Amino acid sequence: MNRERGAQYEESEGIVRNGAISAPNWFASFLDQKFKISQRGSTIRTELLAGLTTFATMSYVLAVHPMIMADAGMDRAAVITLTAVVAGVFSVLMALMANLPMVQAPGMGANAIFTYTIILTMGVPLEAALGLVFWSGVIFLLLTVTGVRRMLLDAFPDDLKYALTAGIGLFLMFIGLKGAGIVIAAPAPTLLKIGDIAQPAVLLSLLGVPVVMGLMARRVPGAILIVIALITIAGFFVPGAAPDQPVTRMPEAIVSAPVSFSQYLMILDMGYLFTHIGSAFPVLLTLVFLDLFSSLAAMNAMCQRAGLVDEHGNMIKPTEALSADAIATIGSAMCGTSTTNVYGESAAGIESGGRTGLVALFVGFLFFLALFLNPLLLVIPVQATAPALVFIGLLMFSEVRHINFDNIVLGGSAILTLILMGVTSISDGMALGMIAYTVGTVLTGKARTVHPLGWVLAACFIGYYAMVG
Repeated sequence: MNRERGAQYEESEGIVRNGAISAPNWFASFLDQKFKISQRGSTIRTELLAGLTTFATMSYVLAVHPMIMADAGMDRAAVITLTAVVAGVFSVLMALMANLPMVQAPGMGANAIFTYTIILTMGVPLEAALGLVFWSGVIFLLLTVTGVRRMLLDAFPDDLKYALTAGIGLFLMFIGLKGAGIVIAAPAPTLLKIGDIAQPAVLLSLLGVPVVMGLMARRVPGAILIVIALITIAGFFVPGAAPDQPVTRMPEAIVSAPVSFSQYLMILDMGYLFTHIGSAFPVLLTLVFLDLFSSLAAMNAMCQRAGLVDEHGNMIKPTEALSADAIATIGSAMCGTSTTNVYGESAAGIESGGRTGLVALFVGFLFFLALFLNPLLLVIPVQATAPALVFIGLLMFSEVRHINFDNIVLGGSAILTLILMGVTSISDGMALGMIAYTVGTVLTGKARTVHPLGWVLAACFIGYYAMVG
């Protein structure tokens, strides 16, 4: 069947001409053989359209990620270039290593942990934070090639895994709402209160939230990017913090040469982990677990949807795909940014018919083209990116629906995890949730259901709090 479909593809694309490859189409034939396009029931045209769809749905990362990293003290213009380069290079790596229609870029959630928890809350220097990202990638790679990753994942019950994702979603929603001024700090005992939504700039951002939800509900391709563009354009006509200055300022140019990010290359401090092992260890575990959970969940779901599974229903080439993800994290730290991982928005390209790594290859090429749009990306205001963060957080928070609330220990530990992640820090939520689950399970007489590695992790977390307390 595949051979027959491949022959039809070759004839429709004009690759076969009297038993020989015509000169203009030798490259198409090479791509077909390299990426097994016809074998997987696709065409080059379909793969390219799927790549365009994927890029449209995830290109918001070029606006949102630099905004978050700027809060960590990094130069926003340089991070725009850095984001495009990292997304481009490591999407191509995924294409070549695993031949899967999945793309990589600096991850939402991971960048929030990096900026707001590790750097701003814990006071870890930028160089040291990059070092922790580096080591998390190294550990992820070792766990992948040795096959130990499954043991580590099994240490956490599924309910806590769902809570980790939901907790990051809650964290992102708070960041988006606070950044736009929709919520502001309040005196005790109230944690937050509604901001001045009568202000045009705040109202503009607030309206963006239901708009992006509506567009996503209607499955409009690139809905998040569309809302960012609409708010940015509307910002030219809406007064900002100063009455004489609009929310969006005029760009200095449309295109320009990429801004250098050389000041962030290889600045990571790889020794910080060993000199601050007590405080850095929980953070390192958080980075490793989140990368593992998000990567495996996203990859498995998308491969199932695309039919890229083996006879047992497992995703094809898991070691190659996860290794590409781990290498991307190591590489992103060396370049100067937070964890890079597989984007769930790759599903948009899969739904459009993408089945091979040619999708990721094309997306990488589009990110390289985006290097020259720095002036336009720089004028995007926080009011435009806030709705994107809120919606992304909402999607992640929806994992709460999978938590088993009939089991009071699992449900209670999960809720404790996600609430603490939202209002304190990601690592504290994960650690205290694991401790609560382990102790609660022992008290119910079901100690044997706790994974052996779960005992080790709970003991490490308790030891950490005993030292810092």
